[in-house]
Amino acid sequence: MFPLTVVGRDKKIPKAAVVIIAINLLVFLWELSIDAKGDGFLKAALQNYGLEVCKIGEQSIATTGLDAFRSMFLHASVAHLLGNMWFLFLFGGLVERYLGSVKFVLAFLGFGAVATLAHVAFGNTVCTVTDTGVVIGASGAIAGVMGGFLVLKPNAKVKTLLGFFRPFVWSLNVPAFLFLGYWLLMDVLQQVGWIGVETDVAHWAHIGGFLAGLAFIFFAGFIKPLPKPDPLEHLAE
Repeated sequence: MFPLTVVGRDKKIPKAAVVIIAINLLVFLWELSIDAKGDGFLKAALQNYGLEVCKIGEQSIATTGLDAFRSMFLHASVAHLLGNMWFLFLFGGLVERYLGSVKFVLAFLGFGAVATLAHVAFGNTVCTVTDTGVVIGASGAIAGVMGGFLVLKPNAKVKTLLGFFRPFVWSLNVPAFLFLGYWLLMDVLQQVGWIGVETDVAHWAHIGGFLAGLAFIFFAGFIKPLPKPDPLEHLAE
């Protein structure tokens, strides 16, 4: 299932989320310039600037922290980048409006940090001479934003692409708690190996980030009231 839009989503541009998206796009353009130099250059750059799990403990905490920070802005492919940025744009606006732009950025980085810790702790990275467990991508932090969205607006309708067969497209408005719950469940099932095939996806980062965002916004609700449901929101499709 792929989200097309959130029904009734505020059309105001989420400034902080857009800035994060712009930074990721600029970094990816840099990656493309490195890749254009020839085979092996991009891989070496990702190893140099991304977080190598197998080197944790061999370098200073400051270096590891910097690598973890930079890894949130690196992506392996166009599909990896665009998929992440689309999810951030769709679900980030509501969370940013609730927290404010500055706090949203701090929360985003915090979700990413928790996601990285979850992957390092539970990811079972196998270290070899040629594979040092490089972790890149913003998906863990974005998973945190999605978890926050779930707390803020569980009944929001997510227009979801269910299938594509030319010339027809099937979509359905799915409640956010079902869409996001399904997304989390798929990560859990893939992590335990019950469905799918072995991939390089850091499922524990997704799970850890999602739970971090869910818990953070839940407890934030005791300080700042959560938005009230809008009974007429479904009319804004």
